[in-house]
Amino acid sequence: MKRPERGLIYATRRFTFSAAHRYWRRGWSPAENDEAFGNLTRVHGHNYALELTIRGTVDERTGMLLDLAELKRVVGETVIQRFDHADLNADPFFSNDTIPTTENLARALWELLAPKLGADRLWRVRLWEDPTFYVEYYGP
Repeated sequence: MKRPERGLIYATRRFTFSAAHRYWRRGWSPAENDEAFGNLTRVHGHNYALELTIRGTVDERTGMLLDLAELKRVVGETVIQRFDHADLNADPFFSNDTIPTTENLARALWELLAPKLGADRLWRVRLWEDPTFYVEYYGP
């Protein structure tokens, strides 16, 4: 885990979306997939919770790190519209035989959001698959 830098403000906002996927490697036989992934080879869905942490200094004029309405707009256009009620296996991020695990989805979300929010501002993507499991990604 990255250590926070002194003097910066860190703010986290939570977003939710629902999506379906299955774990399946095209080059493997059904038996190999079953052995590696078990019942995750069946299409199933999750109600994901995405926590984005941004960092920076407080704007002296507004008293805010970032306009939360702008953050909501960016995440809505970039993530929610794309992934909510979607089949993750059909998304271009996973078309190269990348399994749409929560780990890989967290990396995909970073790649989509960093150019919009600024790689220096986006500090962490935390993606909850369910109430008992999450993945954190701090960028490349």
